[in-house]
Amino acid sequence: MHGLPGAGKTCSRHLLLNEDPPSSTDSTPIACPAVKATRISVDDKNKKWERVEVKDLYDQLASHLKEVPNETELEQKKDEASLNLDDIFDSSDDIFDSSDEDEIDDKTDDEPIEIKPIEKKPVENEQTEINPTKVNPTETEVVKKVMNAETSKNFSTNWVYFIDSGGQPAYRELLPLFTRAAALNIITIDLTKGLDEKCEFQYRIDQHVSPINTDLKYSNRDIICSTVSSEAMLNSIEIPYVAEPEKHKGIHARYLVLGTRKELVTEEELKEMDKSLISSSSLDLKNIIQRVPEKSIIFPVNTLLRGGSDERKKASIDLCTAISNCELEITIELPIRLLTFEIALQLEAMKNKQSFLTKEEVIEIGKSLRLDTKSDINDALQYLHNVTIILYYPAVLPNIIFVDPKPILDVLSRLIAITYIDQSNLHLIAKASDERIRLKKYGLFKEGLLEKIGQQKIFDKNFESSHMIKLLEHLHIIAKVINKDEKQNEYFFPCALPSCDKLNDPPTEIQPLLIAWEINNSGTATLAIPQGLFPLTIVHLLKEKNVVDFSPDPDSDNEFYRYHDAMSLRVYKDHFIHIINCYTHIKIQFRGNYKNSCLKIRELVTEAIEKSCKDLKCKNNYIFAFLKCPKKEHYCIVRKDDKSSPWYSHCTHCETQCKVLENDDSYRCWFFSESLLSSPGAEPLLEGPPTKRPTVQSSELDTCHLVEIRDLLKKHGYSGVDYYDLGLRLGLLPATLDVIEKDNKGDTKSCLRKCLTEWLEQKDNVKSKGVPTYDTLIQALRDEGENTVADGIEKDINSNKSRLSTLDTKK
Repeated sequence: MHGLPGAGKTCSRHLLLNEDPPSSTDSTPIACPAVKATRISVDDKNKKWERVEVKDLYDQLASHLKEVPNETELEQKKDEASLNLDDIFDSSDDIFDSSDEDEIDDKTDDEPIEIKPIEKKPVENEQTEINPTKVNPTETEVVKKVMNAETSKNFSTNWVYFIDSGGQPAYRELLPLFTRAAALNIITIDLTKGLDEKCEFQYRIDQHVSPINTDLKYSNRDIICSTVSSEAMLNSIEIPYVAEPEKHKGIHARYLVLGTRKELVTEEELKEMDKSLISSSSLDLKNIIQRVPEKSIIFPVNTLLRGGSDERKKASIDLCTAISNCELEITIELPIRLLTFEIALQLEAMKNKQSFLTKEEVIEIGKSLRLDTKSDINDALQYLHNVTIILYYPAVLPNIIFVDPKPILDVLSRLIAITYIDQSNLHLIAKASDERIRLKKYGLFKEGLLEKIGQQKIFDKNFESSHMIKLLEHLHIIAKVINKDEKQNEYFFPCALPSCDKLNDPPTEIQPLLIAWEINNSGTATLAIPQGLFPLTIVHLLKEKNVVDFSPDPDSDNEFYRYHDAMSLRVYKDHFIHIINCYTHIKIQFRGNYKNSCLKIRELVTEAIEKSCKDLKCKNNYIFAFLKCPKKEHYCIVRKDDKSSPWYSHCTHCETQCKVLENDDSYRCWFFSESLLSSPGAEPLLEGPPTKRPTVQSSELDTCHLVEIRDLLKKHGYSGVDYYDLGLRLGLLPATLDVIEKDNKGDTKSCLRKCLTEWLEQKDNVKSKGVPTYDTLIQALRDEGENTVADGIEKDINSNKSRLSTLDTKK
C-alpha cells in the first residue's frame, strides 16, 4: 500500500478487515507492519477478509486431520515433490502460536496431512548431517494443541501478504530493498487535496507533528504516476513453486487507486479528478483497475465510518470485492513441512522475546521437522527469505535469521526520523545525542548512534550493532568512510540528508547527461527512474575507493551539493561531477571543460546504476538523453544501433531529428573520444571504438583509454571470465588479482575493469611485459588462446589508423 504521509493507508487497512478505525496513528516506518504483513483469510463466497488468529490455525489443521486421517502414499509424494528436496517436507508438527496482532503467513494449498511421530534418519554423511540432539519440546506441545482443537471453523486457503508502507521521501527510497514484488499496489490518495496540489511532508510521533525540512513536494498525481512507472521497471513477478508456471509467466503488477475522505468531496469533484487521470498522457492505464459501470479509476472510501456499523461493514465488503475481482490469484504448491518450519521459527522467537534466532536455534527446530542437513536448512531459509517476512543474509550474517524484521526496520526508520523532529521531541524516538546534527548536515554517523535509537532494546551478544552495520553495508544503504581527524570509521547515509533547496545553473561547456527509463504510453514517451535508485547509486560510487570521494564542504563552496537528491563527488582525483535526482531522471553535470574524460565518467556512473538495478531487482534497460528541445520537459534521447554500433540522437516530440551528436562537442563528448571531437569533418558514427589521434598500435595507453579498450573487448566477444589469467599475462601479481577477486566477488565485469585499470596504471610488474599498448594487449590475448578476439581488435585498430590518416591527408 503506497501513498503520501497522512493519506489514510493505515486507516484503509483497518477498513479492509472491517476493524474499528484507529483512534490515532503515528507515521508509518519504512514499512509497517513493515514487511511483516497482516495474515488474513479471503472468503470469496461471503466477500470479506478477516484476520486469522492462532486458535483458528489450530482449528484449521485439526479439521484437515479429522477429515482425512490417513495421508495416502500418492499425497506424500506430491507433498515432497513440490519442493524438490529429499524427503524433508513430507509431514508437519509445529503450529504457529502468536499473541502478535499483525502476523504473516504464506499461500498454501488445501492438502490433507497426518500428524505422526517423527522418525530420525540414520546419519549418511558426517560432513553435511547435523548431529542429533534432544527433540525440541515445542514438538509435542504443538501436536497436543492441534489434537485438542475445535473444528467448527474452517478457513479458506487464500492468503494475502499485506504491507502498509511509509510515505516519507526517504522511506519510499528504502522500501524496495525490504519488500518483494507486489501483485497488487494500492495507491492511497487524500481526495481533499485535489490531484495537483503539492503536499508538504510531515512526521507524526505520539501525537506530535514535525514538518520535514524539504522542498520536495508530491501531489496526488505525482504519487500515482511515480508508483506506476517505478513498478513498471521491476522485473516480472517471480514466485517459487507456483502452479502452472507457464500460465503465470511474465505476470505484471496491477494498481488500485484508493481515494480516502470521500465524505468531504462532491460527486462532481470526484468525476473531474477521474476524467483528468484517465486523460493523463503520463499515466499508463492498462494495469489500473477500473470501477464498473462508472468506468472510473478512483475507488472512493470513507475510512472513518463508525466501528461496528452496517455502513462500515458494507464499505469493507465493497472494497474487498473490488480487490478480489482484480484477477491476480496465483496458486502455490506449498509443502506443509515448509509452512510449519516458518511457524516454528516465529514461535521460538516469541518465546525468547526476540526478533531473531541464531543459526544453532534454527538447526534445533529443523531437526524436529526432519530438516537434517545444513543444505536442507539453508534451502528452506532461502525460500522463506524469498517469499515471506523472514530475512536471511548468509553472505554477511550467516548465524542470524531475522524472524521479525520490524525492529531492525524501526531502527533504520528512526535513524532518518531523528533528523526530522525538533530537540524537544527527540526523547520520543532516541536518547539525546549531538551526533544527529552531523548526521543531518553531512549524512555521517558512528556505530554507537544505533544503540540510542528506538524505545526497545534489540541488540545483544548475538545481534550487535556491528551486525546491523554489516547488513546496511551489504544492502548498499550506507558506505564506510574514514574520519581523518579521529582516525575511526564513520558511515555515510545519504537518505538522512535534507533535500536541496536550490540548484545552480548547469554548465554549458559540457551539457548535462540524463539517465532514465523510457515509459511509453499510447505513443507518448516519458522518462522515469526506479524508486530507490538514486541513494543506492551514490553509495555504490563511494565504494569505488581511490576513484570516487566526497567533494569539498558545501559550506566552503556553494558550488557543491551534499543532499539526498543532489550530490557532488570528486572523481579520478582531479574532476568534480554533480549527480542530481530529478525524480523522472538522474542528471550528471561535469564541472569544468574536460571533454576527454566524459566517456570514463559515463561508464563509472552507469556501472553503479547497473549494480543498483540488481539490488532493486529492476530492469537495466535505461537510456541516455539530453534536455535539448525548447518545449518544456521534452528530451532528446540517445540510442545505439545494434547493427553497426553507432550512437545517434532522436527526439520523440519533434518532427525532425535533433542531431545533437553530429556537430556539438558539448553533447558528443559523452559518447565519442577526443580524436573524433577534434575532427569536425570526421564522421561521428565511426564503426568500432574511437581512439586518440594519432592512433598507432605502439602508442602507450593510459586510463583515458579504459572505455575504448573495454568496448573493443566486448565487441569481439571477450567475456572477461578469464580476467585473472589475462592479468597475469599483462604483468599483474597474484596478490593484486586476489584482492580484485575478493572485492568484486561474482562480478566479472567489475573484476575485468579493475584488472585493466591496474594494468593501465602500470602496477606490479607491468613494465616487465612492456608498457600498456594495444600490441601488448593483443599479444596477451593470443597467449591465452583468445585469437579471435586478438584478430578483431588488431583489425579495428589498423582500420581506425588508416581512416584517421586519410582524414589528416584530406585536411
